[in-house]
Amino acid sequence: MPKKRLDETPYDPITADLVREATAPRASGAAPVPPIALVPPKISPVPSRVMEPTITKRFVLTRSEDTEVEAFLLRVQRTARAKVPLGVLMRAALAVVMEFEAELCAAVERQTFRLPSTHDRVALGEFEEQWRTCLVRALHGSIGHG
Repeated sequence: MPKKRLDETPYDPITADLVREATAPRASGAAPVPPIALVPPKISPVPSRVMEPTITKRFVLTRSEDTEVEAFLLRVQRTARAKVPLGVLMRAALAVVMEFEAELCAAVERQTFRLPSTHDRVALGEFEEQWRTCLVRALHGSIGHG
């Protein structure tokens, strides 16, 4: 089978049909095709809302963590029977955490935090685990009392 040349454009059936139609001989008795009348859509007045500028927040995952997150997301999507972007889930989780700010602050007061060097992966892991423990305490304590 011959290889397709890289500089060759892919076949476009719509363009091919238009070219055939434009170059085909017309019968002399054929009636001209009336032009299509385009009606502009009616625009209903909508109260103008100024869109607030957005900021992108990011975090880093290892490849294995990314695989785990993707598997988790698929399980959640299957259960929900709907596509759930990771950003939506993260925003919802952040909103829940912010609702329990007082409980989180109470759990944090019992700890001593020191942000380690970004080059010390072990210390960063321990720092993250310290925050995870505080979050679990805050949320479990609130659920148990609420």
